[in-house]
Amino acid sequence: MSSIATLNLVYDILRLDEKLILQELRRRSADFRLINLDKAAFNISDLSRDSLEGELFLIRSISHTRSVLIARILEELGALTINSSSAIDLGNNKLLSLLRLARVGLPVPETLFAFSSEVALRAAESVGLGKVPLVIKPVSGSWGRLVSLVCSVEELNLLLKHRSKMESPLMKIYMLQEYIEKPQRDIRIIVVDGEAVAGIYRYAPSGEWRTNTARGGQARPLEIDEELSELSVKACEAIGARYAGVDLIESKSGYRVLEVNVVPEFKNVARVTGVNIAARIVEMLLNERKR
Repeated sequence: MSSIATLNLVYDILRLDEKLILQELRRRSADFRLINLDKAAFNISDLSRDSLEGELFLIRSISHTRSVLIARILEELGALTINSSSAIDLGNNKLLSLLRLARVGLPVPETLFAFSSEVALRAAESVGLGKVPLVIKPVSGSWGRLVSLVCSVEELNLLLKHRSKMESPLMKIYMLQEYIEKPQRDIRIIVVDGEAVAGIYRYAPSGEWRTNTARGGQARPLEIDEELSELSVKACEAIGARYAGVDLIESKSGYRVLEVNVVPEFKNVARVTGVNIAARIVEMLLNERKR
């Protein structure tokens, strides 16, 4: 590909994260275009292969489906996207991304999956549900939605019946994970271009086991040690992400990698740590223009 001539920010909602990136682009007097997917129309017949060569697109759509699709279309037309469609697609699928992380030797929670509720129930019983709790989660999603902790076969059976009534075919894929005893917190590390730039602990609110800040979790800064840095960077590399938010958990046997967020929200990490993450993202984009 020739050198990057144009920067583009693709979005559907301008959240604080996107506004911080825009602020940094303007502060540096960078030439860029904003593309709102709710207002853009594309005529495929008018576009040819490599018609977007020399253009760089930062994909910030909050929709998993949209983000993969628009990145794939732009790449077909010769553009460079960050993150790439393959990284977004892999990162958005919790099951496939965990498989990739495990295959490159990163520590992940023990995970089972099944395509029928009956098999999922038998699998849960086989690993001791009732004696140990399990976490059931969808293969795609964010902010802790539809993630449940089950402590008995009866609870799981009721949840599976509820899931069976949902229309989405993704709800018919059953992903079960070991529940890891943790110090009432998990970890979010922001990685940009191969460097772990900032991290936080996310503490669960009273009466809640999930630590998502969208659910009231409290964020506090952490000092990124060498092991955390290495795990986070390797997780990004495994997914193929140029930048991401990597979620980890502390277990009795050490850190475990939970997931890699490929269109990450970073405002809370920036607020708590004081690290200008938007500036690091913009530096990555501007450096790409020089290559």
